[in-house]
Amino acid sequence: MLLMNNRIIDVRSELEFEKGTIPNSFNIPILNDDEYKLVGTDYKKHGQDSAIRVGESLVTGEKKERLVDDWIRAIKKYNIEYIFCKRGGLRSKTAKRWLKEKDLDIKILEGGYKLYRKRIVHLHEDINNYNGNWIIVAGYTGSGKTLLIKELDSSIDIESLAKHRGSTFGSLRESQPTQQNFENILTQSYLEKCNGNIFLEAESRNIGRVTLPGKFYDKMRSSKYIFVEANIETRVNNIVEEYVLMPLQNGMQRDNLLILYQAALNKINRRLGGNNYLTIKDQMNKAFNVQGGSHELWIKLLLKNYYDRLYKHKLDEISNQIIFSSDWSACKDYLKDMDAT
Repeated sequence: MLLMNNRIIDVRSELEFEKGTIPNSFNIPILNDDEYKLVGTDYKKHGQDSAIRVGESLVTGEKKERLVDDWIRAIKKYNIEYIFCKRGGLRSKTAKRWLKEKDLDIKILEGGYKLYRKRIVHLHEDINNYNGNWIIVAGYTGSGKTLLIKELDSSIDIESLAKHRGSTFGSLRESQPTQQNFENILTQSYLEKCNGNIFLEAESRNIGRVTLPGKFYDKMRSSKYIFVEANIETRVNNIVEEYVLMPLQNGMQRDNLLILYQAALNKINRRLGGNNYLTIKDQMNKAFNVQGGSHELWIKLLLKNYYDRLYKHKLDEISNQIIFSSDWSACKDYLKDMDAT
């Protein structure tokens, strides 16, 4: 069972939940982090029966009553059918027994989170496991690919799932998911759409700190492409809007945004070359400090001297797979027609 459309309760500890969980689940742990560690230590020293006694001694009286009441409220509010723990073992069975004492029956997810993750990994191990008609939206940086993806019902917005815009300068203010959670939510999104067209933005294998799982990137690279054409002025304006004006309008401090982009620029120092790096850095500083600099200028220099050269190489590799190429509006109409089928 990989596609979980309904809410589900994860009874594992907080740290286990944060590392990775099933989409649509929320955490009501039977043992918190410290308690789980104590039980685990006892299990290694004295075995299962002793660990069970220790675990049950940690959750008694009013504490147990509050916990069970929390489960019951969640189950009734969200019509929950399943609970799970690491393997569908002791913690799930104990929770089921305590709920049964309150005349409420609940199902245990077979194999727990461990089996769920095993199935996730297996799905992505073989490119032939993927279904659907994959269409990849490509185009030079700033051509409006992400906006186009958001216009389509059958799309998967990978950057939104990764909480990163996919480039060196693409870090967002919110934290990225863990690798496991990224794989889990990406797989959930894929399974919801895998019986028809699937529209995806062209991405690198790595998106910030997370990586596309298994053969997902290879499947994208072997699929058909739509190419969004845009001149450099249009692209520069789009980037100024998305990367400068919007963050500032949303409350990010000018100095903090400058620090973020200076750090990103430093990461590509060698690829840019010393002179290009210093020129772009200088223009960036002037623009953010309102010293006669222009955001349009440093962004245009960055596109010409880094992103366009990088993308040209990738474009050469997929040129034979492009089935349609035009401006943003024409690409939108073309994809909307496909989206309706």
